[in-house]
Amino acid sequence: MTLNEFVKKIFKRAKEACFSEYEIYYESGESLDIEIFKKEVDKYSLNKTMGISFRGIYEGKMGYSYTEIMDDQAIELLIEKAKSNAQIIENEEKEIIFEGSNKYEDFNGYNEEINSISPEDKIKLAMALEGEAYKCSEYVKNTGECSLGTTENERRIINSKGLDISTKVNGIYGFMEPVVTKEGKTNNSYAYKFTNDMSEFDIKKIARESVDESLAYFDAESVKTGKYRVMFKNSVSAEFLQTFEGIFSADNTQKGLSLLKGKVGETIASESLTIVDNPFLKGSLCCTPFDAEGVATYCKNIVEKGKLKTLLHNLKTAIVEDAVSTGNASKASFTSLIKVAPTTLYIEKGIKSYEDMIRALDNGIIITEVQGTHSGANPISGDFSLAAKGFLVESGKIIRPVEQITIAGNYFEVMKDTLEVGCDFKLGIPRSGSCFGSPCVLIREISVAGL
Repeated sequence: MTLNEFVKKIFKRAKEACFSEYEIYYESGESLDIEIFKKEVDKYSLNKTMGISFRGIYEGKMGYSYTEIMDDQAIELLIEKAKSNAQIIENEEKEIIFEGSNKYEDFNGYNEEINSISPEDKIKLAMALEGEAYKCSEYVKNTGECSLGTTENERRIINSKGLDISTKVNGIYGFMEPVVTKEGKTNNSYAYKFTNDMSEFDIKKIARESVDESLAYFDAESVKTGKYRVMFKNSVSAEFLQTFEGIFSADNTQKGLSLLKGKVGETIASESLTIVDNPFLKGSLCCTPFDAEGVATYCKNIVEKGKLKTLLHNLKTAIVEDAVSTGNASKASFTSLIKVAPTTLYIEKGIKSYEDMIRALDNGIIITEVQGTHSGANPISGDFSLAAKGFLVESGKIIRPVEQITIAGNYFEVMKDTLEVGCDFKLGIPRSGSCFGSPCVLIREISVAGL
């Protein structure tokens, strides 16, 4: 049964079952993951997924159901499950089926160049990535992980109000973690690139960055406990933004899970900080012309020069506040309920290079890696206490590597204490349909626990 045939049949049954409005959310995906170990293919995994979510309004309540099968039996199960779910709902939150936006961005996130790479050539690329790491230094003795792969995702929303929209995106990634051994000591770090722009995908650059990072931490020591001027490396700043992105969700403010409730229009950060949600950022794997409810997406400043301009809304949260959806309805998968999430959320870059930012840091610590964001960070209060490593900087120059330290603070204060942002923008690893990015960020002061 084709998707169009399935939709036609289930819509007929939904009408017969007395659903007043109804919708199909279709999602399919394919991912190829290749891992290389000592010039051999250690893993070759091809995964294909397909799923359909049905939702409909029955007796004024929205019911949900989903399936991975397109046949007549699945149609009956979807209708009955959605109806029974609607009947047991007790909350008074209003959900609607959306008729569609007046205009959608003419956007194509599908790169034919990536699609044209054969599986054999992907294996060669993965092997070349490992080979480049060994070329970078005689101290590279092994690899913790060398992986390369491609992803592809297609979404389509069809409903009883006449909406029928679809989008398709793909991308490529490389991840390299070399193990370096020097004078009996071993270190490892990593580098990665996720993009849908082949001009940005450089395996030599990934390998070089991973090896340089790994070599840089030999003879690392702790520092004295105290308050330090700090610079977050771009990937670390992006990781913080990912950890605390929920503070910008209207769903969370309405549930009392964000301290930004009632703060729209107020200054919440330094003038140096502008935070953007951009569904069309070049190279991002999280681009889309519409959200999970079919609302057109658009680029927006959430924080503009320190001022909170908007929260992120879906249709349900917008109704509560008599506002307009910002196009940020999200489904982590076809089995998920509709929530609020960013598309590609990032800190807008400045003009200073990484080297200039080190000089601006003057005396302090560059934080290049943090651990424990899931357990050591409170996404509601903004508090964090995380194991970290990096480099000690004196008089604008890197003196030595630093490890065995813990940084502690509050993300709301970090935003207020941001002095400057660099121009070395980097996107992090995508998570649940959202991407996060940042340049390096200079912060006035953070508590560091060491010796």
